[in-house]
Amino acid sequence: MAAAGAGAAESVSAYCSMSQVDCETITKAFTADTGIEVKFISLSAGENLARIKAERNNPKTAVWIGGSADVYIQAASERLLEPYVAKGADRIDAKYKDPQNFWTPTSWAPLGIESNRKLLKELGIGAPASWEELTNPALRGSIVLAHPASSGTGFAVLATLVQAYGEERGFALMRDIAKNVAQFTKSGGAPANMTALGQAAVAVSYVMDIELARSKGYDVEATFPASGTGYGVNAVALIANGPKAQAANARAFVDWILTENGQKAVAKSFWRPVVPGVPNENAIVDTSKVKLMNYDAFWAGENRARLLQKFEAEISSRAQAK
Repeated sequence: MAAAGAGAAESVSAYCSMSQVDCETITKAFTADTGIEVKFISLSAGENLARIKAERNNPKTAVWIGGSADVYIQAASERLLEPYVAKGADRIDAKYKDPQNFWTPTSWAPLGIESNRKLLKELGIGAPASWEELTNPALRGSIVLAHPASSGTGFAVLATLVQAYGEERGFALMRDIAKNVAQFTKSGGAPANMTALGQAAVAVSYVMDIELARSKGYDVEATFPASGTGYGVNAVALIANGPKAQAANARAFVDWILTENGQKAVAKSFWRPVVPGVPNENAIVDTSKVKLMNYDAFWAGENRARLLQKFEAEISSRAQAK
């Protein structure tokens, strides 16, 4: 697959909202297929959104790779993204897509509860299998969650509780869970890693972070609330008014990530492909029977700023004061 546009720059700059390793895996696969080098900065979704917003009058990058669709929806509402219909997007299930094409889905994953078996045995409890079980006093100081303001994963947890229980009950449940939280991390992948390392007993994360820990031999297990769990859609988008010399290569990246090679590269980070027919050969946790709630990413994205403000006032500030 050649870069679009003769004489186009041989590289493209990007912000990437995945781990450094995952960003490297995907961008190196793209370079191998196209010859286009990707110069990226890896930060959390919230941090990348803040950067793109701060640079809106003089964007430094052409494409945004990875991170939950909720954050992209907020970015689109603030006119930070450029609409683009990617080649192959017509094959993707409509439930994953942006009807206005400001962002393109690349993969998806359900939220799960990760438990360190050794630490739970020491606490004398089993692996939590519901949202309510995360309020168990036995878990006081033993849970780690990503902060919803900086992490797409963390915000997906908050939005899942609000959508599952209604805003009043959802926030009440989040406040009770927060009593057991030892730390709200900046990165979405940090809680799963800390739990794997034995620095926490329980984390809530996307399943691919749990699978990454399992792939490294850590004794952790994944459970999913029987009442239903939310899920995240990983996305990619063109940044509005990005460097013009990189525009063709940015579009080439968005097209490529929906090809079979692009989807296989995404699956190496344990995300589930969104393009039908691409095998997910890397999966470790069986998610075929996981009950998914009717998660509304658009509602979450449109209400993200308001919910984060409420979280800061009612939960985060109180947690810091503990």
